[in-house]
Amino acid sequence: MSVIRQLDPRRDMELIRGRVVDLLRAGQDPKPSMDDLADRNAIALAELVVGPKAITNEAWLCAALDHLDTLESALAPNGLYRRLVALCPTMGPKILLAGARRHPGASWLIELSRKIEGSDAGVIHLTATAGHPSFTQNCWTHAQAGHLPGLVHIAGQTGRPEPSAALAVHGHIDAAALAMISAIEKTPESPVVAMVAAAWGPDLDSFLRKTLPHLSSKKVAQSLQSQTQGYAEFSALLEMIIGAMVHP
Repeated sequence: MSVIRQLDPRRDMELIRGRVVDLLRAGQDPKPSMDDLADRNAIALAELVVGPKAITNEAWLCAALDHLDTLESALAPNGLYRRLVALCPTMGPKILLAGARRHPGASWLIELSRKIEGSDAGVIHLTATAGHPSFTQNCWTHAQAGHLPGLVHIAGQTGRPEPSAALAVHGHIDAAALAMISAIEKTPESPVVAMVAAAWGPDLDSFLRKTLPHLSSKKVAQSLQSQTQGYAEFSALLEMIIGAMVHP
């Protein structure tokens, strides 16, 4: 039951805030009261969630994630998600995921990813948008921002070729080579060589040689060879390496 249903958000904000704080201190569920406030006054909800006198309680902020439509009607998404993270850093990954799902192609997610994920920046955003048309664009912008480990992780997680192509285009050749092998390990038929060639240029021999230290099995090497038949010198070298490999 809402503890504020008899109060007017336009007149009784201090009373509303006090009752919500008491509710949270008692360990009770704030959802009914938040639902009530969201239904009646979006500005009042935003004031208590992200305003100067916001209630900095994790249960309260967690409940707020169910009312992002209402909060976004009162505050621009960029500022909203940054403010939520500032109020409760431990909820950062959950807040970032919510933002990525609602705004998959938003440029502000790049910086927010770095703030929340550190060296793994890009993983949450790219995982959330792997099935969205913005995925390629997002790989490019994370590569431009230098989020190398995140892109390599996503290549291995999804088997998609875009992370490797994005890294190559932005000059991160070693990481791109690792992402290429990671993608093939996950999905042997992933057209990663073709996409890198289309994005970076057709002269891939020097690039492909960067993949060799990352080959850990004959199966992966054979998958790579099947995609590099047009690169005669590299393909011949790879055939020799495959012949000498002991791990299937």
